[in-house]
Amino acid sequence: MDTLIEASHASLRFSAPTDRKGSVKKWVLDALRGRVGHDRFLAVDDVSFRIGRGEAVGLVGRNGAGKSTLLKLVTGIVRPTSGTIAVRGQVAPLLALGNGLDPALTGRENVYLNGAILGYEKAWLRAHEADIVEFSELGDFIDAPVRTYSSGMTMRLAFSIATAASPEILILDEVLAVGDAAFQAKCRARIGEIIDDGATVFFVSHSLADIRKLCARAIWIEKGRVVLDGPVGDVCPVFEEFSKLPFIPIGDFLPGGRPDGTVPVVRFRNKRDGRHLLTAVREEMKNIVSKLSEWVCEGVVFRTFPEAAPGTVPLLRFLNLSNGVHALAVGEGEAAPYRERPDLWKYEKVVGHVFPVAAPGLVPVHRLARPDRPGIRIAVGDSERGVFLSTDPSLFVFGKPFYVQP
Repeated sequence: MDTLIEASHASLRFSAPTDRKGSVKKWVLDALRGRVGHDRFLAVDDVSFRIGRGEAVGLVGRNGAGKSTLLKLVTGIVRPTSGTIAVRGQVAPLLALGNGLDPALTGRENVYLNGAILGYEKAWLRAHEADIVEFSELGDFIDAPVRTYSSGMTMRLAFSIATAASPEILILDEVLAVGDAAFQAKCRARIGEIIDDGATVFFVSHSLADIRKLCARAIWIEKGRVVLDGPVGDVCPVFEEFSKLPFIPIGDFLPGGRPDGTVPVVRFRNKRDGRHLLTAVREEMKNIVSKLSEWVCEGVVFRTFPEAAPGTVPLLRFLNLSNGVHALAVGEGEAAPYRERPDLWKYEKVVGHVFPVAAPGLVPVHRLARPDRPGIRIAVGDSERGVFLSTDPSLFVFGKPFYVQP
C-alpha cells in the first residue's frame, strides 16, 4: 500500500513570554534588553506514523492534546521544529470554520476562489457549480456575502466545495460538529462515499461514534505524543475510559515531585492483617499519619515508568467502614480484596492520577505474591518484574498484568 502521509519524529515547539505585566512600552524595552522570560513547550512531541492510500484514520484526544496542531503540520500550514512530515498527493483540507473563504465575496464567488485554492480548474467548477450549491442547501443565500452567513451556513459552503470531488487526501477537523442533524448525516454519507472511492481521510472528531463509523484505524494523542495507534476497536475503548477519569492538581500530591511530573508513591503495610496501602495524595497521607500505630511505612514504591514515557495512574479509593481509614488501590487487581468485603470496605471513587503532568504512556503493572506471606507486591514494567523475580525466587506472578492508562 502506498504511503501518502508519513510523520517521522515530528515535533513542534512554541515559545510564549511569561512576563507581561506593566505597560506595552515597558514590556518591549524589557524584551529588547533580554529580561522577558519565555515558556517553551512541545505542542507536538516526537510523533511518528504512516497513513497509506485509501486508509481512513481518526485522530482522537482531549482538548489541548495537539490534534489540530498536528493537522496543520500535515497540511503544511506550519513546519515542524524538528523531524519531518511528508505528504504525497492532492490535499483538500477543512481545518477551521470558513477556512479559505473571503467574507467580502458572495458564496458563489467563493466557490470559484476556494475551489481554485483546492486545485480545481475553473471549467470543472463551472460544470459542478450547481451540484455544490445544491449540496450546501444555501438556496438564494449563495449570492449573499459570506460575512452575513451563520457559522452553520459557512461550514456547509466550505464542506460542499472541499468535497465536490474525491480528493486524494481529505483532512477534516471537527467539521461534523456544525450544522443541523440532517446536514451532519449528509456530510457523513459524503465522507463515506469519498472513502469508498479510495481517498485517504485523516479525521479529527470528539465524537467517537463518528470515528468508529467512518474509520478503521485511530491514533490517540495526549500532550502532543502518540499514546496508541491501531484499530478503532482497540483505541477508542481505552481512550473512552481515560476521558472519564478526573485529574487532581499537582499541588494535592505529596512533595518531592520532579520536573517531568512524577511524584512519590508511598507504600504502607497494615500491622494487623498485612494488607498494603499506596498513597500519593496529601489528604490520604494525613489519614494514615493520624493512625500511624496501625501502619508500617515500607518506602516509595515507584516514581517513574521505566518502559515508557511517564504517564498517569488512576488510584481507586476505598473507605474502611469500621475505623474511617482510607486505602488506595492501583488497578482492579489490587482493588479486588477490598471489593470482596463490602461489609468492611466501601468503594468511593477514583481519587486522581499519580503522574498528572508527564507525557503519557502505557505500561504493564504486575502483581507479585509469595505463598507464605500475605499481600501483593507491585512491579511497574517488565524489567522491574524481572528484577523482583530474580532476587526473590519464591515470588510468583499473581494473575495477568493490568495496564496503566495515561
